Amino acid sequence: MSERDAVSTLKHDHTILRTKLALLDSALQVAPEARFVLREMCFSLLRMLQEHMRREAQALERTPQTPFGRNRVRRQTWDHAAEQAHLRVVGELLLGGMKASTPAVVTRLSQAIEQLEAHMTAQEQLMFPSLEEEQGVEARPAAIAGAMSVNEILQRYPQTERIFEQLHINRWRDGYESLDEVAWRLGMDVAQVLEQLQLAVTSP
Repeated sequence: MSERDAVSTLKHDHTILRTKLALLDSALQVAPEARFVLREMCFSLLRMLQEHMRREAQALERTPQTPFGRNRVRRQTWDHAAEQAHLRVVGELLLGGMKASTPAVVTRLSQAIEQLEAHMTAQEQLMFPSLEEEQGVEARPAAIAGAMSVNEILQRYPQTERIFEQLHINRWRDGYESLDEVAWRLGMDVAQVLEQLQLAVTSP
């Protein structure tokens, strides 16, 4: 696998992981009725996370050992150990059947979701650009369009979440609508919204 493919694969992993996290978060809203669904989803997420971490390690090993390159990238990398620990505890709790404490399951799983989201966002903002720079891959400029749905924008560019919150655009209520539709319904100028989102993506 080439360096370009490696970074693309890591980005694709993040997209899939975010989808799984969104599904898990939804399932948490109906706990304990979704106890068995949560168990299967946790195991699936844990396997996916382990495979993703293996690919991350491989990508870092292929990074040239320049005086600042390898060390800089490693300092900006997290190994997801805390999230793994939370998921393993949740798996053990859920294997206990109905004896498992629902609040404990919800707390651990919520922590894993929150931490994994934060780590992936940090990697996308810091580690991936560094990897692309080290490997000679030109970073592609963000291209946000009004025809994209709110959820699609958030998945591709997590750093835009702050802008959506400031504009009171809710991903659960408005997520499946296009940005054009949401802006029109809320009486906003879509060009100004796009400008704010673009700035959030391109700013350091």
